[in-house]
Amino acid sequence: MTRRHDDWAAPFAVRNLRYLREELAEVERMIPGARRRYFDLVTRKQALQHAIDDNERYLREKGDDANG
Repeated sequence: MTRRHDDWAAPFAVRNLRYLREELAEVERMIPGARRRYFDLVTRKQALQHAIDDNERYLREKGDDANG
């Protein structure tokens, strides 16, 4: 967080508002990266679920013959 040299001379409400605005700007900068990571995780989850479903279907079809 960047502070202006006169921050401590300003009233508390003004300092607090500056702090909150800076924090908001920082969070807004993080959103695009977080969104990409979220979609990557969802894609991985779907791929894993698909692989699990395929293996379960294979085991159901093969039954006891799955090991041989």
